[in-house]
Amino acid sequence: MPVASTRPAEAVTANPGPASGATAGAVSTEYRVGTASWLDQALIASGRFYPRPGMSAESRLRWYARFFDCVEVNSTYYALPSPRNAALWAQRTPPGFLFHVKAYSLMTGHHPRLDTLPADVRLMLPEDIPLRRRGELNREQFPPEALDRCFALFRAALEPLAAAGKLGYVLFQLAPWVRYDDATLAYLASLPGRLPGFTLAVELRNETWIPERTDEVVAFLARHGLVLATVDAVWQPWVEAATTPEWSVLRLHGRNLRGWLKQRAGREPTVAEKYDYLYGAEELAELAGRARRLHRRARRVAVTFNNNNEDFPTQNALDLKRLLGLETPDLDAMRASWHPARRRSQPSASPPEAELWGDDAERRPP
Repeated sequence: MPVASTRPAEAVTANPGPASGATAGAVSTEYRVGTASWLDQALIASGRFYPRPGMSAESRLRWYARFFDCVEVNSTYYALPSPRNAALWAQRTPPGFLFHVKAYSLMTGHHPRLDTLPADVRLMLPEDIPLRRRGELNREQFPPEALDRCFALFRAALEPLAAAGKLGYVLFQLAPWVRYDDATLAYLASLPGRLPGFTLAVELRNETWIPERTDEVVAFLARHGLVLATVDAVWQPWVEAATTPEWSVLRLHGRNLRGWLKQRAGREPTVAEKYDYLYGAEELAELAGRARRLHRRARRVAVTFNNNNEDFPTQNALDLKRLLGLETPDLDAMRASWHPARRRSQPSASPPEAELWGDDAERRPP
């Protein structure tokens, strides 16, 4: 069950002017609402979004795309994606669908696992590199050329999505221990050169960025063409700012104070325990207001629900779409009328179900 409602820290409005990222002149704003994964295990186990158990990852993606026009890819944080998977994602979604992609752990200040590294990157590491407590490699042990190689592989893997016009933002969700300092500022400033042509969003989770230096951070991101991923969460105040004229990104983690305190205490809660939160009607109205206030400040506003337990993200995302006046299919009606066997008997050009959904391109858990 979701935890009781707990309001997040107070909102912070960044100083107006160049740092705010407001566009000169009116722009038309397009809203994109989705969730942080289509393969979340709690969502699948809930049995309330997908029409049947045992569906393949591909079939779930096709079903998900009937209701939403964007999704975050979470698995790319754990391991570098492959160009083949990216090409298949593009093929299996309708025109206009967008994939927002999380940057690989090594690229965000986290410590990657050895078994996620490509063979050529492993060869760049020192011999007998020690493992951390949970089997991870200390990021500080990686030479610069190993990080450069990961960026090159990451970019190449996303090219099929970019070529198809289906790449949304790339999310750099910095590790909670990454503090504000000159080295990290220089690294962030280097990102547009490392991934030219991509929309890059940055989520900052250490308090030395926000709230301690909110205006300074907003101005820095705006100068370098980086999107501030503003969050609804108990550990950070909401920041009322848009740092680029093309995109604003809102990531909604829920307001589960209990789960956050568990993590602060070093108790390592599961994803479901940490983000177990179902937004209520008043809270969704508040979030819709935040999204509407970005109207004419960015051409695209992405709202991603990361309150990952049961079917809470899809429930809330559908409700928010309705509040924003976006076309929203009736989930119950579509689940009730879904009969995959009928596909085989239709004399249309559509392939049979076994061919259409036969290849799982993405089996890793999110």
